[in-house]
Amino acid sequence: MRRNKGEKVVKTRASWRKADQVRKIKIVMTFVVVALCISVAAGAVLAWIEIQHPFDTSSSSVPVSSQPSVSSETELPVYDNTFNLVVVNADSPLSEDFVVQLEKYEGVPFEERIVEALERMVEDARNAGCTLKIASGYVSKEDQDAQYHAKIQQLMEQEGYSQVRAEDQAQKTIGRGGYNEHQTGMLVEFAASEEGVPFEQSQAYQWLMKNSVNYGFVLRYPENKTSITGTDYTPSCFRYVGTDNAIKMREYSMCLEEYAQYVRQQAAN
Repeated sequence: MRRNKGEKVVKTRASWRKADQVRKIKIVMTFVVVALCISVAAGAVLAWIEIQHPFDTSSSSVPVSSQPSVSSETELPVYDNTFNLVVVNADSPLSEDFVVQLEKYEGVPFEERIVEALERMVEDARNAGCTLKIASGYVSKEDQDAQYHAKIQQLMEQEGYSQVRAEDQAQKTIGRGGYNEHQTGMLVEFAASEEGVPFEQSQAYQWLMKNSVNYGFVLRYPENKTSITGTDYTPSCFRYVGTDNAIKMREYSMCLEEYAQYVRQQAAN
C-alpha cells in the first residue's frame, strides 16, 4: 500500500511541474504579444508624424550633427549650375568664356561669388573652436604654368624622372595652367594650424569633412576618386559647388566629375 501511495505522489508532482511550465510559457507569450503591439503602435505613430511633417529637420538627408547653426540668419547666395558645376581637369580646360571676378578674403584672392560662403564657414568654424587657415585661392594661368614646369624640372633633376613621367606626375599634383581648379577662383586650399600635423589629421580637416557641405564646399580630390579626377588625393583642397549640390554629392558619394555628369544626364531625360 505504501508503494502505491508513493507512486501517486510522484505522478502528482510531475503534473504540477508540467502545469507550471505551461503557465510560464503563457506568461512569456503574453509579454511577446504586448511588446509586438507596442512596437506596431509606435511605428504607426512615427509614420503619421512623417506624413504630417515631411520636411522636419529630423528627416533631412544630412546628419543632424553635421548641420551647425549658421552665424547669420541671412541666406547664402544661390547661383545656377553653369557656375557651380564648372569642371576643370587635365581633360577639361577652363573655358575662355569663364570670367573670374576676384575679391580678396584674408589677403587671398577668390572668385567673388564664393567669398560670402567662405567667410561664413570660416567664422562658424572659429566660433566652434576650430581655426581654418587659408593657404591659397585663385592662381593665374601664367603662375600655374610656372609652378607646373618647376615641378617637372624638380622631378627630373632630383628624382630622376623621364620627361614624360615628370609631366604626368606634375599634372597629377600641380596641373598645367588653364587645366587646374585654382584658375576658377572657386578652389580653397587650407593648411593645418597645428605645427607638424598632416592636414588630414588636423582638427580643421575633421571639421570641414563634417560641415563644409552646409556652406557649399566639397573635398575636391577624394582619395577613392583619383582615377576619375586625374589628381592625387589632396585633403586640403575644397571646392565651392553650392549648398544643395554639396549636400547631394556627399549623399551620393560622388566627386565633382561624377556629379556634373549625373546632373547633365538628369536634365537630358
